[in-house]
Amino acid sequence: MTVTRRGVCQSALITPTIALLGDPSGHPTSRHAPGNSPAVNYMLRYFIRTETAKQQAEDLIANCHQNHIRHVILFSGNHWDMGWNLPTIEEARARVEVLRPVVQRLRSAGLHTSINMWTTIGHADIGRDERQRFSWQFMVGDDGAESHACPCPLDATWKSYVGKLYGLFAQLEPEILYFDDDFRYHNHRPVAWGCFCPLHLAEMTRRTGKDYSREKLVERILTAEPQPTEERAQWLELCGDSILEAARIVAEAVKESSPMTHMGLMCSNPDVHAAEGRRWLDMVDALSVSGRQPFLRPSIGSYSDNTYRDAARGLGTMRKLRLLLGSRMRITPELENSPFTRFSKSVRLTRLQIALSMLLASPDITLDIHSFVETRFDDDTAIDAMLRDSLGYFSGLAAWAAECEKERGLQILWDGRFPMHRKANGNRMSDLRAPECWEGVMDLLGFATTFHPDGVKLASQSYLEERSDEEIRNLLKGKVLMDGDTAALLVKRGFGQEIGVKSCEPIAAANYEEMSNVNFAGTFLNRDETTAEAYKYRLDPIEQAIVVSEMFGPERSFSVPGMTLFKNASGGRIGIIPQSGSRGDLYRVDFRGWKRQEVLKKMLEWINQGPLPLFVEDAPNICPFRRDGEKTVLIGIANLSVDPLPHVSFQTTHPFEGDHRVEYLTPEGKGLPLKVQATVQENYLSLRMPVQIEPLGLACFRLTQA
Repeated sequence: MTVTRRGVCQSALITPTIALLGDPSGHPTSRHAPGNSPAVNYMLRYFIRTETAKQQAEDLIANCHQNHIRHVILFSGNHWDMGWNLPTIEEARARVEVLRPVVQRLRSAGLHTSINMWTTIGHADIGRDERQRFSWQFMVGDDGAESHACPCPLDATWKSYVGKLYGLFAQLEPEILYFDDDFRYHNHRPVAWGCFCPLHLAEMTRRTGKDYSREKLVERILTAEPQPTEERAQWLELCGDSILEAARIVAEAVKESSPMTHMGLMCSNPDVHAAEGRRWLDMVDALSVSGRQPFLRPSIGSYSDNTYRDAARGLGTMRKLRLLLGSRMRITPELENSPFTRFSKSVRLTRLQIALSMLLASPDITLDIHSFVETRFDDDTAIDAMLRDSLGYFSGLAAWAAECEKERGLQILWDGRFPMHRKANGNRMSDLRAPECWEGVMDLLGFATTFHPDGVKLASQSYLEERSDEEIRNLLKGKVLMDGDTAALLVKRGFGQEIGVKSCEPIAAANYEEMSNVNFAGTFLNRDETTAEAYKYRLDPIEQAIVVSEMFGPERSFSVPGMTLFKNASGGRIGIIPQSGSRGDLYRVDFRGWKRQEVLKKMLEWINQGPLPLFVEDAPNICPFRRDGEKTVLIGIANLSVDPLPHVSFQTTHPFEGDHRVEYLTPEGKGLPLKVQATVQENYLSLRMPVQIEPLGLACFRLTQA
């Protein structure tokens, strides 16, 4: 029978539309029915006003019941001032009393209830001067900027205060008590990066035996030597110690008031936290109140509609932390739509971000979808309708993802090590964090990526500069693609012979590239690709290296080798792209194109000595994902473009012997068996299906052994 587009797609929002030959008896097996799947858990974050608390509670209950929301996270702040300031203990007691009957009413209505502490250190001054209200030391930035609202994390008065503050709100016995993401050293405007107050300078003197001015300490922290400077090592330890001590004080206070409460933590990009000394596993221990598993709330991505590039890269925080922490913390990713109307973020992107969270991280998701300054729910109801209409789809997606725990793809090399050896290219503490190099780069060209271990590694300078020579030597025995910054670092450290180049130096004015090697250029032989404004390197390859492309100066005034490949004496297969990933040149739009895509695919197959985990053809600006189970492969393809994707065509390594079965996840969350013609070529399983993926839509396919 013919399954029509209209018959399969009942949801009007972002659902892939199909016209396929399907099995008329096809339906999801019982183990994937929504009732048996991981429960999708919408967790709504919401502010309660003192003056309207009773009516808001009733409206909130009605909204939650209507939209399948089972968990509410109430903010601790006073709605009238958004809670930007830290309350006095007396003010905090008053806020607890406002929330107490609300919490009781929500629970009586069957809703799980948690608390979000809006401020622990404070997000920003926002014009406030709290020096008359609090006597603690306030933060001082690396540039000397002084906060008049945000306390220094070393201050003993603040540490005592914050334990009392959390202990008060724990009296409400919330299921989870979340820190917001102000519990950090960076981004407390006007302080960009703290803290360099007298307390910190004195503590550094105690630890090192040296006296410091703020300027001198910043200079020494940012100095890169062959070994870490004493100041950098001590600084990262000091910052990590202070955050851990505060976390332990808070956790003990919560335990005393409510031993059944879980601690929760919102966080920023882990690369930023690494540059302020955060020790994640110690944090897990500190937050495991009464042995109860703590919760983690990483961002899914952009808070508003943004370009497809940012949608792909924005998933990095969630994916990295899932790798780093595994099951040690329960992940409840944050969907943030600030300022909470469709003027900020479309329904399409909202739905896609939720779907990707279900696919990549967890069936639990926190939602910031209603205005913090409005007590009603009827101004912008499109997101509510989407939550209702998409529950079945999200449930099916979570069930499929639970079957397939192993991510596959090109492995972006990353871990949470501190930037001990990193040479900062500036004089501000923000220059210390590792830049993103490969995040969101290969995905948009159709290659699935992962941060979990896999065959081909994507190496960056910031990753390798923290490795020992032995670690690098072992890595170069494998399959590696790197950018020019990484190649330059390895040459400097004496690994030129292992990567196939004698030297690697910056070069200006190489403004276009020509695909010059017949074995890799394919139909694009001797055709040009722009690299006009990229920061590039002049490679001097050794004789055995394979030069894949050439870069030319204006009017072909000179040429230098472009992309290269090399098999070293240890059997390692190395690829180099001479652009600067650390500066973001691989992320630029002029890096991507059909020529680059085809040549990179052939290069990666040469490096891998075979097929890649997943490649999506003829689809610009998509983000593909592959997850493997015991006898199941899940393929997800997100269309990040504003154009529909008229069909789906992908290649994947053959997952199992014999025949296979392909199912498509319908908008209702059911697996629809598809009769599609598959071919096996060069060890790829190739599938082409007339599936149209709408703009900002996600199509998922499940492959099982027949």
